[in-house]
Amino acid sequence: MSDYIAVVGGINVDITGTSDARLVLSDSNPGRVRVTLGGVGRNIAENLVRLSQKVLMITAMGDDAHADIIRRSCGEMGLDLSHSKTFPGRTSNTYLCINDAGGDVLTAVSDMGLCDEITPAFLEERLDVLNHASLVILDANLPAASLAFLAGACTAPMMADPVSTKKAPRLSGCLWRLMALKPNGPEAECLSGCMIHGTQGLEEAALALRQEGVENVFITLGNQGVYYMSQKEAGFEPCLPGPVINTNGCGDAFFAAAALALIHHLPASKAAVLGQAAAAICARADSAVNPDLTLRLLEQQAGITINGGSLYHEQHFE
Repeated sequence: MSDYIAVVGGINVDITGTSDARLVLSDSNPGRVRVTLGGVGRNIAENLVRLSQKVLMITAMGDDAHADIIRRSCGEMGLDLSHSKTFPGRTSNTYLCINDAGGDVLTAVSDMGLCDEITPAFLEERLDVLNHASLVILDANLPAASLAFLAGACTAPMMADPVSTKKAPRLSGCLWRLMALKPNGPEAECLSGCMIHGTQGLEEAALALRQEGVENVFITLGNQGVYYMSQKEAGFEPCLPGPVINTNGCGDAFFAAAALALIHHLPASKAAVLGQAAAAICARADSAVNPDLTLRLLEQQAGITINGGSLYHEQHFE
């Protein structure tokens, strides 16, 4: 197995506003505003770095003050940006979201136009480093043509995150190549053509995605849990109990932990447990990635130990 994971996707500045009380629309709501780094791809990459993985991030960046913050932060945490590209005269991608008092995202605006510069030609120049990765992680901020190019040209195992219902259809041309896909309910509807109502329709949607070629499907349902399906198993994993300060980024934490499980050949059921543990840890922070996340903390939260590259589930009794 190669010693690094490659992430190809979005990196941006997150501006998050959280109301102190019930949000009142069309009015100014007292609360807290934070400026942090984000982007689905970058969040997944940071989570993996905090889980003791070597990660290369391949993305497009502007040359403004926000980009300087991105480069400095990634350098400090050990996230390798050496294969990314800076585009002069362009501004950095920005994600703006509004949370209610409970930390749930009510609405958001995503300005990720710079990702359009990650073209097939851009990726072809970096194909060698992608082919030598143990895993390539994609997010649907990439153009559909670029995702389709990687599906055909990249030889490494691949996982993908649909990002949103607007961008999920971009993955249609590469589902056949995915080791895993992590949509939420609405994204799963878009990609499978099946309707989901609560827990109704999950099996049909996951099966439809499996029939498209996806090896492992994880349909996340927020505080209701996650439905998973692979060739050998299917089931439902509930959320772990605990405090919730902010849900922005929980899906990215889930993805990172599930990816770690799958590259160590753990089954989908155990990947779901690890993913839910990572999501619970993320929810305890007011940023998209919990800076307290470590491999040891994830192991303790999930009851799963990673030892010498081998994962096994520990039994706990009360």
